[in-house]
Amino acid sequence: MRILDPKYECGRPEEIEQLQLERLQALIARLKRNVRRYRETLGDSRIESLADLSRLPVTTPEELADSFPYGMFALPLREVIRLHSAVGPKGRQLIIGHTQNDIKQWGRLVARQLVAAGVTANDVIQINLGNGSSGSFSGYALGAQTVEASVIAEDPFHIDYQLAMLRNYRPTVLVTTPTNAKEIAAQLDKRRIDPQSLYLRTVLLSRPVDELARHELQAGLFARVQCNFGIPVILDPGFCVQCEHGSFHVNEDHFLVEIRDGELLVTTLLREATPLLRYATRVCCQLKRTKCKCGRTTATIIPGQRLDRQVLVNEMPLYEEQIREVLSHTSIANHSVEIEFTDRHIVLTLAVSDRIFDDLIRTLETVRLEVESEFLSRLGVEAKVKLISPHRGTVATAQP
Repeated sequence: MRILDPKYECGRPEEIEQLQLERLQALIARLKRNVRRYRETLGDSRIESLADLSRLPVTTPEELADSFPYGMFALPLREVIRLHSAVGPKGRQLIIGHTQNDIKQWGRLVARQLVAAGVTANDVIQINLGNGSSGSFSGYALGAQTVEASVIAEDPFHIDYQLAMLRNYRPTVLVTTPTNAKEIAAQLDKRRIDPQSLYLRTVLLSRPVDELARHELQAGLFARVQCNFGIPVILDPGFCVQCEHGSFHVNEDHFLVEIRDGELLVTTLLREATPLLRYATRVCCQLKRTKCKCGRTTATIIPGQRLDRQVLVNEMPLYEEQIREVLSHTSIANHSVEIEFTDRHIVLTLAVSDRIFDDLIRTLETVRLEVESEFLSRLGVEAKVKLISPHRGTVATAQP
């Protein structure tokens, strides 16, 4: 049975609830003592049972952004050994801190996911998560260290390097994004490389995909595919464990979860540096509490759509406000621009005058280079530019 901590993953529900209550009471005491915002909002609130949780205030992403950088920290910065950032509402930056004990606990929680995926000390893990994922890379590395698996300490950007590492380093486990896994499978097919010639047996995706996509990747990579569901502000990875039956089991000894108006709220029960009470994740979820065939008894989550306007472009979380901010630094800042998002690119459509349109080739190339440079340097994503003549109705596209 692929369970690392059966005491917590398979515990009796009443025992887990009692543990959560004790940890919640201790958390509230710490928040009142160490975080001014919570001291003001909690007042003399007392918790006698988990049913009292709904009477406590909700922490919103906006409040966390307003406290930037360290207003929500519960400990002095000298006790925080690692800082990670996350994208908040409208692209505002959020900062999450970790103490030495937070890091140790993180490694253990990620190890639960790795063990559920069948990872052992005999495995070699390749982590390909791309830009803006240093926090997730660290989490998986900590989990691998906990189960004593080997980690390839490189995150190759180019597909050629990724394929070379898959053949030369002989990893048995690949941790990557759905987009990158799909590209690897496509390149293996295009270059007529038999996936069975690789040593992969498990692929762990950074976010959920539907069953069709999962089966296609399993066929293309000739490896078992499992997924992660995480929330960067809470923990990603380490928040959930996906078992062999596809259920996302919450690590309830560390996180108290609830659903309010369809939205997932999470309370961090043990985090020391940046504890959060009833954090509004802006993710629509369903919550079930039935024992799984895998043996785990903790609550399972069925992730849904986001409730804000965040989108993923090449696996980077973005908001339209971030796009507008980047455009403000370009020569088309004062023009009306339509914004579209694809899996890989941001598409910007700009209406121009006939005079400019007549000199289209030079103009298009100049705009393309400028906009592409700004988006790559500021957001780490590619942009494609379309110019439209409002009178001619003609469209020209600048290809990167």
